[in-house]
Amino acid sequence: MLLKELEEQFNLSHGTIWDIVHECLGYRKVCSRWVPRQLTEDHKKNRMGSSLTHLLHFNDHGEDFLEQIITGDETWVHQYCPETKAQSTAWKHPGSPTIKKFKTLTSSGKLMVTVFWDMHGVLLLHYSPPNETVNSAAYQATQKT
Repeated sequence: MLLKELEEQFNLSHGTIWDIVHECLGYRKVCSRWVPRQLTEDHKKNRMGSSLTHLLHFNDHGEDFLEQIITGDETWVHQYCPETKAQSTAWKHPGSPTIKKFKTLTSSGKLMVTVFWDMHGVLLLHYSPPNETVNSAAYQATQKT
């Protein structure tokens, strides 16, 4: 509920409502924290299992194990106008959980990007042409560029 609505509902001044909400109740206006997407319980379990496997290999082989890991992923890069911090603010009580906002805006355009990296940083960024499917043939073609 906005402060203006409280002012009208209780017929009190802006300053009085501000003091009650901010000083007495302890609410603060905060911005949402952006996160890429919400993980399901299965996603979390899979990540935990992979992490434990990696820890066991690291325990056995140390830094040599880390040197061998190359990871790749593909994602859509969207073109959009994100909501400003001011637009995403909301009143929050100190005991309330952190507010999260998921990026669900429709995009004016998108491009598929494939990225490969190791422990030292990004090895390759590949922007796929429009309407190209990322499959084994696309990965093999990326490897040759």
